[in-house]
Amino acid sequence: MASRKINADQKAQILKKPSLQASLAQLEEQIAQYKKFDQEYKARAQAEKAAVEKELTEKSTKELEETVATVKAEAAAAAAKEQHESLLVVSQFLRLAAARRAEDVDQALDENQALEGVLVEVYTGDETAVTAMAKLINGSDEQTTSINGEKLSTTCKSYLNI
Repeated sequence: MASRKINADQKAQILKKPSLQASLAQLEEQIAQYKKFDQEYKARAQAEKAAVEKELTEKSTKELEETVATVKAEAAAAAAKEQHESLLVVSQFLRLAAARRAEDVDQALDENQALEGVLVEVYTGDETAVTAMAKLINGSDEQTTSINGEKLSTTCKSYLNI
């Protein structure tokens, strides 16, 4: 067997091998540290993202609840005001009816017959009464009827203007 002889370049490369292996080990250690740093960074970023999402969700939930409460309060106030105004219209109509009955007025007038006809409907105490009061409140343009059931030219809307 012929012994192998190595030339100077090969000998230099063999001598460099331990330092190259040390550099390789150092680079692999740096890669491991970079990977660890990357994982820590991603974990911290994920935790910050979760915290921000939680804060925004809580804030938006609180704002939504406050808005809903405000809208409900405004709706309740508007409904109470509308109910008050509706009851005021019915009360004013009843006052007018009482005043017309007390005066010496011509009961044959269309307006007075209509007034009596609407009063009869209001005093029924059933759905007819509710319908009659709604017509008064809304100022219906529908013709009223006398107590005899005759159609009259007076409307509930005309009572709003008196």
